Amino acid sequence: GVSFARRDALWIKEYFHKTLNIPEQRIYLKTDSDVGQAEFRKVFSEGGWLDKRIKKNQSNIFFFFAGHGAPNLDDKKGYLIPYDGDPNYASQTGYALDDLYTELNRKSSKSTTVFLDACFAGVNRNNEMLLANARTVFLEVDNSFTDRVNVFSAAGSKQISSSWPEKKHGLFSYFLMKGMRGNADKNGDKKLTYGELGRYLEENVSSTAGLLDREQTPSLSTQNENKIFISY
Repeated sequence: GVSFARRDALWIKEYFHKTLNIPEQRIYLKTDSDVGQAEFRKVFSEGGWLDKRIKKNQSNIFFFFAGHGAPNLDDKKGYLIPYDGDPNYASQTGYALDDLYTELNRKSSKSTTVFLDACFAGVNRNNEMLLANARTVFLEVDNSFTDRVNVFSAAGSKQISSSWPEKKHGLFSYFLMKGMRGNADKNGDKKLTYGELGRYLEENVSSTAGLLDREQTPSLSTQNENKIFISY
């Protein structure tokens, strides 16, 4: 289980629909036991769900994931762990971030944005160990090769992606939604850029994490910092 992850996904769907104006029939939502390993391959692989719907250089892709991430020490890669996965066998039962970015870079979209409310230290949102060896693993996840993909990550490589029990959300997810709602539009020009959202998340998540006696600093990997993400 991941505290409040299902709630995060359901709320994010509403923001994608109402704030980003994505038609409901173009939103693919899966939660809990419906998120098996095969779902990732079905959606992202060549000829999969996304490929069947993309209009070349016109479609915008948004991918949100709230859940477990895990490191694999053999190949030094980070993996998203599906419901039927085992963090102790990340490469066998998970979906590699490398594979995700490779597939997304391949797609002929107008833009692609990823939101990861997960960390790759082998620890869950409640600071509980997921790995059998009972030690935290610090894995430097390399987003530098994402190329055309804009990646908002919830925490640094040596940090845990926390929940905020008072709000019943992941800390990153909560401020992501507040930022999308307009709170991140610092200059008030009714145009929210990727950079503005990234700075808002960094400032608010890190300061609130401090109040919860945690350390968590989100990051943005993008070549489009000044590009408009949402117009109001």
